[in-house]
Amino acid sequence: MTIPCRSREATPSPIRRERLVSSNRGILKRSLVVSLVTVLGVAAAAWFGGPSWLDDSVMPYEGKVGFPGLDEPVEILFDDRGIPRVYARTDADAMRALGWLHAGERLFQLELIRRMARGELSAMIGEAAVELDILHRSYGFARRVAEERPELDAETAALLDAYVDGINRHIDAADRLPPGLLMLGVEPEPWSREDVLTIAYYQTFYPTTLVQRLSEAWHALTDRHGQPAADWLSELPDWTRATLPRQSITQASNTWVVAPSKSESGAALHASDPHLDIDRAPGMWYAVGLHSAETLDVVGVTAPGLPFVAMGHNGRIAWAFTVAPVDVFETYRQPRHPDDPQRVRGPNGWQKMIAREESIEIRGREKPLEREFFYTPMGRVIDKEDGHVLVMRWAGFELPLADVVSNGLALNRAGDFETFRHAATRMGALSVNWSYSDRGGNIGYVQSTPIPVRRHQRFFSVLDATDPINDWDGFHPPEDRPWALNPDQGWLANSNNHAAGNDWPYPIPGFYKHLRMRRISDYLSGQASFDREDMRRFQLSQTSDRALSWRDWLAEVAEDSGRRAIASELRRWDGTMRADSDMAGLFQLWWHYLARAVFEAEQDDRVAEWWEMRPLLDNWTHSAPEEAFPAGIDRDRAALQALEDALMIGIHPLGRIQALSIAHPMANNPLLDTWLDLSRGPVARGGDAGSLNVSYVSFDPEAGSLRVRAGASMRYVMDWADPDAFTLNLTFGQSGNPFSPHFDDFFSDFLTGEPWTVPWSRDAVERQAASRLVLEP
Repeated sequence: MTIPCRSREATPSPIRRERLVSSNRGILKRSLVVSLVTVLGVAAAAWFGGPSWLDDSVMPYEGKVGFPGLDEPVEILFDDRGIPRVYARTDADAMRALGWLHAGERLFQLELIRRMARGELSAMIGEAAVELDILHRSYGFARRVAEERPELDAETAALLDAYVDGINRHIDAADRLPPGLLMLGVEPEPWSREDVLTIAYYQTFYPTTLVQRLSEAWHALTDRHGQPAADWLSELPDWTRATLPRQSITQASNTWVVAPSKSESGAALHASDPHLDIDRAPGMWYAVGLHSAETLDVVGVTAPGLPFVAMGHNGRIAWAFTVAPVDVFETYRQPRHPDDPQRVRGPNGWQKMIAREESIEIRGREKPLEREFFYTPMGRVIDKEDGHVLVMRWAGFELPLADVVSNGLALNRAGDFETFRHAATRMGALSVNWSYSDRGGNIGYVQSTPIPVRRHQRFFSVLDATDPINDWDGFHPPEDRPWALNPDQGWLANSNNHAAGNDWPYPIPGFYKHLRMRRISDYLSGQASFDREDMRRFQLSQTSDRALSWRDWLAEVAEDSGRRAIASELRRWDGTMRADSDMAGLFQLWWHYLARAVFEAEQDDRVAEWWEMRPLLDNWTHSAPEEAFPAGIDRDRAALQALEDALMIGIHPLGRIQALSIAHPMANNPLLDTWLDLSRGPVARGGDAGSLNVSYVSFDPEAGSLRVRAGASMRYVMDWADPDAFTLNLTFGQSGNPFSPHFDDFFSDFLTGEPWTVPWSRDAVERQAASRLVLEP
């Protein structure tokens, strides 16, 4: 069908505005506000006091440290990468040590994430964060925690309080705050249980940003072309294919597990490399082992601000996750009463909107910004128009707040699939795909998403709130969410694809990603058996499913335009996105210019949405490009234009035009970057969005350059035949303090793919230990 063009205003629609401000990428880097007086004062003190002045901000890695409140001494062994193994008698002492470590290595990051979740970042860095604070205040993460005061079971409450006590003990006893806080003149307030619960609530929202980015593309196209575009998008072929025929997941990537029947060691194999932002220092993950004489015995990665291991193993089971981009949102149009505009009509008649006032402190302003937010029983008002309001509904508004922390701790203690599954499906609005393996040889999958019970089939549309059929009827029970255990094919995998398929008993709408599915499917179907080296080799593969799908079309376009030498090179190219490959460089440029050629043709100068709509290209052209474009677009002409745009830049090795740089937020100030050595790179980087060793990029079409923004935020490989050979790598380093020896000591390993061993047994940990620290009561 042809998509008709209709005129539209330059101002984005309310739905798109809502999504456009939801990303926090670059806020700190773009315009971090630093007091000149503070900077000069700290610089002078460091200059005249010598390097040791800021060295005192580094957490100690050996010796003895007093810690009032501990039940007994806690021993911490650090390896050469700064990964601590905490040995305590009680779970509470292990939690106190974890809080102390998080504050010691990531205090600046802790303060940022706390303020981000609370909507108080502007008070720290100024105007750059105002829009983000407004958004997060409107979601009300901190307000809901404060008002509802979630009821925790006694054990969870005690462990949460112990974790918070550890953070506060380190802040109180620190000789000097880390440079980031010193530069801003910020002294953290004491942490509370409510801070952790607010962060946990916020983190259940964080994975939905993938859904929001993909929905931006959907709404940008439908805003431009109207309902026919929405209908056409709904008719697109399902390139993702069902990956869960009721009891098996057979194709995907990012995290996978292999059964003993296909393992050379005779034990289950488990690999994970979740994709998150990797251009910021420190990264999201802090690796740690927590071992107590009570119930905690676990190693893996934690997210500072949360008191449990998010991905790792406990000697009995291992777990990891990828984002499940399920749509747990709804947008409604609610009519306003003609005589009382504060009343709106929903499925149950007229109801008054609730108004909440928020006061946002902004650094550099004398007076706070006063904002009023409105809510209806159906959700949060995102826009008011004549005669109606638009309301955003999110599953997280309606689910218990305490479950994220209590079941996060339960995951760390689980010893079998059913216990794991019970905890994994009861973590609030967290929408992820969990992979599972255990020492008994079982492999499994669980989707955690709380899926609304919808009686309508008009997904991704603005719905009439007055029609009862558009209301949710609660959520599907946790036990009915997609899962799999020990499938016949001997392996399970998942990326951000549609796991359940269309034959699941109820619809699971979402904005799913299919790239990398065929690659891991081919790998795991292509051998009779595997070992852990195969797992690492697959993780580092730069062969692109996208390139292999589109290479021949690009070659045809090149040949038809008289560029036979280029066409010949493309046909010989194996689709591997190596940094030293000319064809990889040409293909990456061509694909990114293709989005502009397809979507910009009919737009006027006031709107530049082609970058937002770019994610739709993979669905349109994945397997059958000749059928993928709407009839109103000449696909070959667009492809030729994109090739000519790419050739204007020239044919270069991919690594010459695509690079990764990693920087601390304070590196936005050139003086601080030079003085504190806060950034690394740029370094040439291969891979693309279709390779397992993934590189997600931002693209500058004028310069023809690509900057790597996201990739593997950590990698781990587990062979249950030898838990002491477990490997775990971060992107950059354990510490967020640039004066720490562990600020960037994982970076070279990340670039080369060299694995770092994190053993399990105490004897192996002792042999690897580089230093020993004792916390004493």
